[in-house]
This record gives sequence, C-alpha cells and structure tokens, in this order.
Amino acid sequence: MSDVRAQEIAAEQRIVDRVYELLEGMRERANDLAGEGHQRATGGPSTGLVERDAMVHRAAVRLRSLDAEAEGIVFGRLDFDDGETFHIGRLGVRDGREPLLVDWRAPAAAAFYRATPGEPLGVVRRRIILCRGPAVVDLDDDVLTPDQAGELRVLGEGALMAALRRSRGPHMRDIVSTIQREQDEAIRAPARGVTLITGGPGTGKTQVALHRAAYLLYTNRGRLTDGRILVVGPSTVFTRYISRVLPSLGEESVHLRALGELVEGVTAIRRDRADVARIKGDDRMRDVLVELMWQTPPTAPQRLRLVYAGEVLTLDAPELAAARRRVRARCEADGTRPNAAGPTTSAVLLEALWQEVHGRHLDRELFAEEVGDREEFRRFRRAWWPPLIPTEVLSWLGDPARVVGLDSQAAQTLAATYRSRADWSVDDVPLLDELAELLGRPPVAPKAPEPEWRLRELTSETRTVATFVLSCGLREGWELYAPHLATPFALAGPTIDNDAVVAAQRWAEAVILREGHQVVGWTDGFDPHGEEGYVPLLAEPLPVEEPDDDSAVDEPYLHVILDEAQDLSPMECRMIARRVEYASMTVVGDLGQATHPLAADSWPHLLARIGKREIRALELHTGYRVPQLIADYAARALAPGIAPTRSYRPGGTLAVRQVDDLPAALRDELRQVPRAATVAVIAADDRTDTLAPLVAGTDVTVVPASLVKGLEYDHVIVVEPAEIVAAEPRGMNRLYVVLTRAVAGLVVLHHAPLPDALNSARPD
Repeated sequence: MSDVRAQEIAAEQRIVDRVYELLEGMRERANDLAGEGHQRATGGPSTGLVERDAMVHRAAVRLRSLDAEAEGIVFGRLDFDDGETFHIGRLGVRDGREPLLVDWRAPAAAAFYRATPGEPLGVVRRRIILCRGPAVVDLDDDVLTPDQAGELRVLGEGALMAALRRSRGPHMRDIVSTIQREQDEAIRAPARGVTLITGGPGTGKTQVALHRAAYLLYTNRGRLTDGRILVVGPSTVFTRYISRVLPSLGEESVHLRALGELVEGVTAIRRDRADVARIKGDDRMRDVLVELMWQTPPTAPQRLRLVYAGEVLTLDAPELAAARRRVRARCEADGTRPNAAGPTTSAVLLEALWQEVHGRHLDRELFAEEVGDREEFRRFRRAWWPPLIPTEVLSWLGDPARVVGLDSQAAQTLAATYRSRADWSVDDVPLLDELAELLGRPPVAPKAPEPEWRLRELTSETRTVATFVLSCGLREGWELYAPHLATPFALAGPTIDNDAVVAAQRWAEAVILREGHQVVGWTDGFDPHGEEGYVPLLAEPLPVEEPDDDSAVDEPYLHVILDEAQDLSPMECRMIARRVEYASMTVVGDLGQATHPLAADSWPHLLARIGKREIRALELHTGYRVPQLIADYAARALAPGIAPTRSYRPGGTLAVRQVDDLPAALRDELRQVPRAATVAVIAADDRTDTLAPLVAGTDVTVVPASLVKGLEYDHVIVVEPAEIVAAEPRGMNRLYVVLTRAVAGLVVLHHAPLPDALNSARPD
C-alpha cells in the first residue's frame, strides 16, 4: 500500500473510531433508558406503565438503528469548495453540538448522490469509504471540480466502478454508497400520489425502491412508522434475496411480502401453468367467486324436519334451495355478506316452515319465537348456513358443476387444478383475498371466561385476568391489578396480616374509584400469578373487552411499494387495490420483462386496474450491473417497440454452445466458474428436477425460469432456451428476463435449435 493511501486511510479511521465510540455511548444510554422504563412499573402511580411502555419502545427503536452496521456505518465523505467537509453514513451522529456523521437520507447528504462533473453542487471531492465492520479497508475518490482540488489527495479509479465489481453474494446489497443522480431523484421523489420508476435489467429499480422506503420513513417518521409501508415483491425467493437491504439501512418497520404472502395464513410459492394462470388471473373470476359463495356447502344437510303443535313440518331439498335463493336476494338487496347473514337465514327458514303449517289457527309471531329458540332449529341453521372461510370455498371449484360463468373447457381445466392440488399457488392468493372480501368476517364467538383451575394455577408466565384483583402474595405489600394487565398498577403497605385486609380493601376501593368504578363488595379470586386475592364487585359491569386482533380491522397502509409490477394479472391488481385505497404508491417495473399471460400492455392500463390514474413517471436509462456484451445479446429477445437498456459497464463474458450431451457440458462449465462467484443454472421449470442432481454438493443454485425475476448472479448458465420460450405464451419475454440475470458471465447451452431471434448475428 502506498504511503499516501495509508495516511488517508489512517485519517479516515480516526473519524470512524470516533463514530463508533459515540455510538457505544448512545447504545449504553439506550440500554439505561430501557432499564429505567422497566423500573417504572414496579411502583408509583398508574402512569408508570404508560411511561414504561413509551421508554422501552424508544430504547428498542434506538438500539435497532444502532445495530445496522453490517456493511460499515460510515461510507462517504464530501469536500466542498468552501472548505467544509461532511462524512456520510447510515445514521446521524453528533459530537457535542457538531454533526460528525450525516444520515444519508438528510438533505445535507443529497449532494453525495446528485453531484456530477457538469453540476458539482459545490463538491470538490466525493470519497467512498470502504469499511469491514469498524475497520477502514480502502478509499476511492471522484474529483468533480479538479481546478479547486488544491492540496486534496485523490485515490482510486472512481467509486461507482469499484462498487460494481464487487461479487453479488447470496443477498442483494444496498447501494447507499453508489446511488447515481437519476436514482437519487427517484428515491427522493415526493411521497404523495403514484411514483412510477421504470428501467431495464440492472438499472437498480428494486434497490432504488427499497432505498426510497428508507428515505420516506426518514422524512415522514411520524406518519409512516409501525408498519404503515408495504413492499410487495413477485416471489418469496425474491423477498428473501432483498430482505437484508432495509435492515442494513436502519429500517425494520416495513412489511415485506411476496404476492403469495398477502393473505394471512397462506404462503404460496409455486406458479400455475400459463393456461391455468390465464383463467385464474382474469377478472371474470370475481363473478365466478360470487356465484360460488352463495352455493350450498357440500356438507350442508338436505332436509329440515321438526314437530310443532303435533304436526310434522318438513323442508326437503327443493324447498331449501328456494330458501337459499331468497336469502341471497335479501342479502344482495341490503348489502349483507354471507358470513353476516345468520339472522336473515333464520327468518327465511322460519317463513318457509310457516308455509308448511296446515289448517291450524296459530299465532305466527309465537310460532317464529318458539321454533327459532329450539336447539334443533339453531343446530340445523348453523349446519345449513355455516361460517365460510375462503380456503374452504375456493376448494369447491374442484367440482366443475360449481363453476358458473366460464365455458366448459375452462371450467374443466380449473376443476382439474383444484382436484389435484397439494398446496395453494400464487395465482390462488388473489382469489382467496377476493373471497375474504366477498364473504366478510365470520362472527366472533364470545370468549369463554377462564376456568377457575387456570386462574389458581401458580405460574411464572405472563398472564392477565379480566377484572381488578387485590392480592398480597408476591411482594411485601398489597398489589392492585387492573383488567388485562399482568403487572400491578398500584402498591400499598408493607402490612400483610389479616387485620389489614379491610384497610387494604378500602385503599383499593379509593384507587378503583379514581379509575371510574364504584366497589359495592368483595369476593375471593386469584391474581395473574395464581395467588389468592380479592375481586371487587362493581356497581356497574366493566366495559366489554375489544375483539381480538384477528377480528379487528387492520390499519391501512399509507405507502405501498410494488416491485416487478409489470406482471400483475387483473385479479392481482384487485388484491393490490384493496391495500392501496388510502395509500400513495411507488410502482417499479419493466414492460420488457412482462411474462404473465394477462399482463397489461401499458403503465396507464396497469395503474387503472389498481384504481390510480395520476402518475409521476421517472425512467432509469442506464444499467449498472449487466455488462454491455450480455445486455446486447439479451436485447435480441426483446419485444418490438421496447428500447434496450444502455449499460454503463464494459466487460463480461458470453458463450453460446450447441452440445450433444447437456449434462456433461453443464458439468464442464461448472468446473470453470470462479469459486467465489455466485452461480445459477436456469432452465424451464419442467427441466429443473433433472438438473438439480448435477449440482448436488456445490454452491450452485438451480432456479426455475418462472422464479428468477429480480434475482442476479455473477455467472449464469442457461440450459435449452427453446424450452423456456415454448413453456408459456410470453416465452420470449421470459427468456429476456433469464438472459439478463448475469452480471459477469453468461453461458447458453442448447441441444435443440435456438429461438430465431437469438440466431441473428450470433456470437462465436
């Protein structure tokens, strides 16, 4: 290492050491804050619990932000023409009153990303500081105004190219140190409305979207925290790949979901065949689901029989079918969903039974009241009109007779997939979500009181009781517990002898009165730890407990980032639309990579499906990951009218080989790839099972072509491109996606002839 480089590294190391020293002090103060918060609940007034929760929450958030150091917390420096210097990092750190480290999202750091030689924004030198943990390992400089560089020392070959030559690794890296001007404009675009970010492979769309999430949280902290941002990716493989970016930027309060994970309780990974995906993705499926949900459940009884006033009353299948039609008509007229139709169902069944009463002078209201109260009637009504869950209803499509609204061939195709399925597909998830909306939530059953044996069972776990409890079992004094709190909110005494019980109860009555409840007596009970205590009898009952979270309405998202959006089907758009009704959006994609059979043909068309029309469009023109050699070859597969991406990156290797023995050729190629590189073998989905044994015991990944979107690898080996093209209607688009996954080397192995588009000007 040269003396100049060593001296500059040592100078930057002193700054980094000071940052870590201050961070350690901040971490200690955060731990002290958490400890003090926990102590607030051990005594004092009831407000101690509120203070504790607030303090512990603040401390936890701060500690999480301080732990986001895996890639080096200091990564940049700006030297300005007025002599001022800023260091840029993942969070802001002050040394006394002076800023030692500027958060990358702060306005003061914008020049780090936006300054160019043509518009330097006052920046003379921009320095990339490469750290491994707390150690500075290298520096790389860009000089933007050489005439003013003066005594500044300049190192390296340019920050961007240095970063681009790093190996991909198993996860996506953040690009916080190498964001370019057009990317920074997209990251810092206003939060309101819809921001559309488009660009070809390797332009950094996904990374820009994730950095935008971190930027929006930084600039809208009060409004967007606590999970109010949702990031949606195309697959679980993709979301695992990008999952480390936001935490590395100090942000963990973002919901990261694949399309197959947007319905609670369902994780779908596989995709259906193109012909099935076309049927399931069509918005006609909503009408199919509406008809389906009103049909008679397969387990419903076919006959209602009971005796009233000595007369046997019977409703057979035809009468019950007519009754179900009347229930549906009434519900559709007043907007009642099936899972809320219990009262309507009872009324219609009672009306049908009344029609069976012959020649008797009976009171109709009395008849309805008496029959409606019978357990046999209620039991029948629950079985005939049970609460419906989306997964159960969707499985009914395994019977083609239940598929209403599609032609017979489509109905048979759909039914075959549900009869033979072992799990849900990604294409099923929008249908499950639609059904959840159509059916409504099932009524919440009343929560049974906790049995006495459970209350008196001594335990060290966290537990609560549903009322106030006075006890003296665990501390040197009386403790008063509030409903649904596991820790006491008031303490008294140290006196615990029996003569003090009356005094303790009077003290508790006064405390409870301040809470707004009058005590009229006492009875025996148990505290949250199973110790014996005293439960007050209140003049008025306590308010009914709020429903559990699973029956409550979820907080709406306020910003949704939608990645690889070009592939959304109409039904997937409906699913997204329900989550963005009150949200601004960042939509990211590339029409050249649209592979779904029902993908929209333009961005306005797609956004209209989602219910958004006003768009702020930003295009990323330059690719930074895929070398120009590979990008030019992949562009042969582009659909007419879509411009190829120009690549900033030279180099790369490309080989296209026709072979007789594919397995042998694949093994030969695998022996030649660099050991430290990430390598993927990509083939048509049907072929991957035969290729997996060939890479067993290596770090090579075999990826089905349908799941490779959004992923990148140093070296990619594509097997039989013609099979990839033949597997689906938009096969050439899929092939374009596959060919652009390589950032260093691409090898194409084939035995069958290549698609015609790849044969033109074919490289050696």
